[in-house]
Amino acid sequence: MATKMKSMDPKVDVSAEGSAWRPASSRRLILDAARRKLRQQSFNEFAMEAVASEAGVSRRTVYNQFANREELYCASRLELFEKIDLAMVSIKFDTDQPVEKMLHRFCKAGIAILLSPESFELRASRARDRRAFRWIEEQYAHRIDEPLRLKIEHFLLSLMLKGDIENTDPEPLAESLLSAINACVGDDGKAEANLKQPPVFTPKEIADIYLNRLPLVSQEAA
Repeated sequence: MATKMKSMDPKVDVSAEGSAWRPASSRRLILDAARRKLRQQSFNEFAMEAVASEAGVSRRTVYNQFANREELYCASRLELFEKIDLAMVSIKFDTDQPVEKMLHRFCKAGIAILLSPESFELRASRARDRRAFRWIEEQYAHRIDEPLRLKIEHFLLSLMLKGDIENTDPEPLAESLLSAINACVGDDGKAEANLKQPPVFTPKEIADIYLNRLPLVSQEAA
Protein backbone atom coordinates (compact mmCIF):
# COMPACT_ATOMS: atom_id res chain seq x y z
CA MET A 1 0.00 0.00 0.00
CA ALA A 2 1.41 3.34 -0.99
CA THR A 3 1.82 5.94 1.72
CA LYS A 4 1.58 9.66 1.28
CA MET A 5 4.53 11.66 2.54
CA LYS A 6 4.83 15.36 3.14
CA SER A 7 7.64 17.32 1.61
CA MET A 8 9.08 20.67 2.59
CA ASP A 9 9.76 21.38 -1.08
CA PRO A 10 6.58 22.53 -2.89
CA LYS A 11 8.12 21.47 -6.21
CA VAL A 12 8.24 17.81 -5.16
CA ASP A 13 5.25 15.50 -5.57
CA VAL A 14 5.27 12.72 -2.99
CA SER A 15 1.59 11.82 -3.13
CA ALA A 16 1.96 9.09 -5.77
CA GLU A 17 3.75 5.79 -5.41
CA GLY A 18 7.25 5.84 -6.82
CA SER A 19 7.26 9.58 -7.58
CA ALA A 20 8.73 11.05 -4.42
CA TRP A 21 12.02 11.75 -6.21
CA ARG A 22 10.50 13.56 -9.16
CA PRO A 23 9.55 17.24 -9.36
CA ALA A 24 5.82 17.40 -10.02
CA SER A 25 6.19 20.29 -12.43
CA SER A 26 9.74 19.94 -13.72
CA ARG A 27 8.54 20.05 -17.34
CA ARG A 28 6.46 23.12 -16.57
CA LEU A 29 9.38 24.85 -14.87
CA ILE A 30 11.64 24.10 -17.84
CA LEU A 31 9.13 25.30 -20.43
CA ASP A 32 8.50 28.52 -18.50
CA ALA A 33 12.24 29.11 -18.21
CA ALA A 34 12.71 28.44 -21.93
CA ARG A 35 9.97 30.91 -22.73
CA ARG A 36 11.65 33.60 -20.62
CA LYS A 37 14.99 32.96 -22.32
CA LEU A 38 13.49 33.06 -25.80
CA ARG A 39 11.95 36.46 -25.23
CA GLN A 40 15.46 37.85 -25.58
CA GLN A 41 17.49 35.13 -27.26
CA SER A 42 17.69 33.69 -30.74
CA PHE A 43 17.79 29.98 -31.45
CA ASN A 44 21.58 30.17 -31.92
CA GLU A 45 21.97 31.68 -28.42
CA PHE A 46 19.55 29.26 -26.77
CA ALA A 47 21.33 26.78 -24.45
CA MET A 48 20.01 23.87 -22.37
CA GLU A 49 22.40 24.66 -19.52
CA ALA A 50 21.12 28.24 -19.27
CA VAL A 51 17.52 27.01 -19.23
CA ALA A 52 18.35 24.56 -16.45
CA SER A 53 19.86 27.36 -14.39
CA GLU A 54 16.87 29.62 -15.06
CA ALA A 55 14.43 26.87 -14.07
CA GLY A 56 16.36 25.94 -10.93
CA VAL A 57 16.76 22.31 -12.00
CA SER A 58 19.72 20.19 -12.97
CA ARG A 59 20.98 19.85 -16.51
CA ARG A 60 20.13 16.15 -16.29
CA THR A 61 16.51 16.97 -15.47
CA VAL A 62 16.26 19.10 -18.59
CA TYR A 63 17.69 16.31 -20.74
CA ASN A 64 15.31 13.81 -19.12
CA GLN A 65 12.43 15.88 -20.45
CA PHE A 66 13.87 17.09 -23.77
CA ALA A 67 16.39 15.36 -25.99
CA ASN A 68 18.05 18.53 -27.25
CA ARG A 69 17.60 22.26 -27.61
CA GLU A 70 15.67 21.88 -30.86
CA GLU A 71 13.03 19.80 -29.08
CA LEU A 72 12.84 22.24 -26.16
CA TYR A 73 12.63 25.24 -28.48
CA CYS A 74 9.81 23.63 -30.47
CA ALA A 75 7.91 22.58 -27.34
CA SER A 76 8.02 26.10 -25.90
CA ARG A 77 6.85 27.63 -29.20
CA LEU A 78 4.13 25.00 -29.76
CA GLU A 79 2.47 25.99 -26.49
CA LEU A 80 2.08 29.50 -27.85
CA PHE A 81 0.75 28.22 -31.17
CA GLU A 82 -1.80 26.07 -29.34
CA LYS A 83 -3.17 29.10 -27.49
CA ILE A 84 -3.58 30.89 -30.80
CA ASP A 85 -5.25 27.78 -32.25
CA LEU A 86 -7.99 28.15 -29.63
CA ALA A 87 -8.53 31.79 -30.55
CA MET A 88 -8.60 30.89 -34.24
CA VAL A 89 -11.40 28.37 -33.72
CA SER A 90 -13.61 31.12 -32.30
CA ILE A 91 -13.56 33.06 -35.60
CA LYS A 92 -16.77 32.23 -37.39
CA PHE A 93 -18.79 33.82 -40.19
CA ASP A 94 -22.56 34.07 -40.07
CA THR A 95 -23.48 34.53 -43.71
CA ASP A 96 -26.97 35.68 -42.71
CA GLN A 97 -25.36 38.87 -41.37
CA PRO A 98 -24.45 41.87 -43.57
CA VAL A 99 -21.11 41.45 -45.37
CA GLU A 100 -19.75 44.67 -43.84
CA LYS A 101 -20.48 43.45 -40.32
CA MET A 102 -18.87 40.05 -40.91
CA LEU A 103 -15.72 41.55 -42.41
CA HIS A 104 -15.42 43.99 -39.52
CA ARG A 105 -15.67 41.16 -37.00
CA PHE A 106 -13.12 39.08 -38.91
CA CYS A 107 -10.62 41.96 -39.07
CA LYS A 108 -11.15 42.71 -35.39
CA ALA A 109 -10.54 39.07 -34.43
CA GLY A 110 -7.53 38.73 -36.74
CA ILE A 111 -5.88 41.86 -35.36
CA ALA A 112 -6.57 40.73 -31.78
CA ILE A 113 -4.81 37.42 -32.50
CA LEU A 114 -1.81 39.11 -34.10
CA LEU A 115 -1.52 41.55 -31.20
CA SER A 116 -1.80 38.90 -28.48
CA PRO A 117 1.20 38.28 -26.16
CA GLU A 118 1.57 34.79 -27.65
CA SER A 119 1.73 36.19 -31.16
CA PHE A 120 4.29 38.82 -30.13
CA GLU A 121 6.58 36.10 -28.82
CA LEU A 122 6.11 33.93 -31.89
CA ARG A 123 6.69 36.81 -34.27
CA ALA A 124 9.83 37.79 -32.38
CA SER A 125 11.13 34.22 -32.64
CA ARG A 126 10.19 34.15 -36.31
CA ALA A 127 11.99 37.43 -36.98
CA ARG A 128 15.15 36.21 -35.24
CA ASP A 129 15.19 32.55 -36.22
CA ARG A 130 13.53 32.09 -39.59
CA ARG A 131 16.90 31.70 -41.31
CA ALA A 132 18.66 29.73 -38.58
CA PHE A 133 15.78 27.36 -37.82
CA ARG A 134 13.20 27.10 -40.60
CA TRP A 135 10.72 25.24 -38.38
CA ILE A 136 9.43 28.49 -36.83
CA GLU A 137 8.67 30.03 -40.22
CA GLU A 138 6.90 26.88 -41.41
CA GLN A 139 4.83 26.62 -38.25
CA TYR A 140 3.89 30.30 -38.32
CA ALA A 141 2.66 29.95 -41.90
CA HIS A 142 0.85 26.69 -41.13
CA ARG A 143 -0.72 27.68 -37.79
CA ILE A 144 -1.47 31.41 -38.26
CA ASP A 145 -1.22 32.75 -41.81
CA GLU A 146 -2.81 29.80 -43.57
CA PRO A 147 -5.82 29.37 -41.22
CA LEU A 148 -6.62 33.10 -41.43
CA ARG A 149 -6.41 33.02 -45.23
CA LEU A 150 -8.50 29.86 -45.50
CA LYS A 151 -11.22 31.30 -43.27
CA ILE A 152 -11.69 34.31 -45.51
CA GLU A 153 -11.52 32.06 -48.61
CA HIS A 154 -14.34 29.90 -47.28
CA PHE A 155 -16.32 33.02 -46.45
CA LEU A 156 -15.93 34.32 -50.00
CA LEU A 157 -16.96 30.96 -51.44
CA SER A 158 -20.11 31.02 -49.32
CA LEU A 159 -20.93 34.49 -50.68
CA MET A 160 -20.47 33.19 -54.21
CA LEU A 161 -22.85 30.31 -53.53
CA LYS A 162 -25.42 32.76 -52.19
CA GLY A 163 -24.96 34.98 -55.23
CA ASP A 164 -23.78 37.98 -53.21
CA ILE A 165 -20.50 38.27 -55.14
CA GLU A 166 -19.42 37.18 -58.59
CA ASN A 167 -17.79 33.80 -59.08
CA THR A 168 -14.09 34.52 -59.04
CA ASP A 169 -10.84 33.13 -57.67
CA PRO A 170 -11.09 33.69 -53.88
CA GLU A 171 -7.39 33.09 -53.17
CA PRO A 172 -6.04 36.52 -54.29
CA LEU A 173 -8.86 38.30 -52.47
CA ALA A 174 -8.18 36.33 -49.29
CA GLU A 175 -4.45 36.96 -49.59
CA SER A 176 -5.01 40.69 -49.96
CA LEU A 177 -7.05 40.87 -46.76
CA LEU A 178 -4.48 38.84 -44.84
CA SER A 179 -1.71 41.12 -46.16
CA ALA A 180 -3.67 44.19 -45.05
CA ILE A 181 -4.15 42.82 -41.54
CA ASN A 182 -0.49 41.82 -41.24
CA ALA A 183 0.67 45.21 -42.54
CA CYS A 184 -1.70 46.93 -40.15
CA VAL A 185 0.09 45.44 -37.12
CA GLY A 186 3.58 45.92 -38.58
CA ASP A 187 4.33 42.26 -39.25
CA ASP A 188 6.98 42.20 -41.95
CA GLY A 189 8.83 39.25 -40.36
CA LYS A 190 12.07 41.23 -40.20
CA ALA A 191 12.26 44.01 -37.65
CA GLU A 192 11.47 43.10 -34.07
CA ALA A 193 10.99 46.82 -33.38
CA ASN A 194 7.76 46.65 -35.38
CA LEU A 195 6.18 44.12 -33.07
CA LYS A 196 4.93 46.55 -30.46
CA GLN A 197 3.50 49.19 -32.75
CA PRO A 198 -0.25 49.85 -32.45
CA PRO A 199 -2.44 49.07 -35.47
CA VAL A 200 -2.32 51.79 -38.11
CA PHE A 201 -5.91 51.11 -39.20
CA THR A 202 -8.98 50.11 -37.25
CA PRO A 203 -10.72 46.83 -38.10
CA LYS A 204 -13.62 48.81 -39.57
CA GLU A 205 -11.30 50.82 -41.80
CA ILE A 206 -9.66 47.66 -43.13
CA ALA A 207 -13.07 46.06 -43.71
CA ASP A 208 -14.32 49.15 -45.56
CA ILE A 209 -11.24 49.27 -47.79
CA TYR A 210 -11.47 45.56 -48.52
CA LEU A 211 -15.18 45.76 -49.23
CA ASN A 212 -14.48 48.05 -52.18
CA ARG A 213 -12.33 45.29 -53.74
CA LEU A 214 -15.10 42.70 -53.68
CA PRO A 215 -17.18 42.18 -56.83
CA LEU A 216 -20.48 42.59 -54.99
CA VAL A 217 -23.44 41.72 -57.17
CA SER A 218 -25.79 43.91 -55.14
CA GLN A 219 -23.62 47.01 -55.68
CA GLU A 220 -23.42 46.47 -59.44
CA ALA A 221 -27.18 45.91 -59.65
CA ALA A 222 -27.78 49.18 -57.79
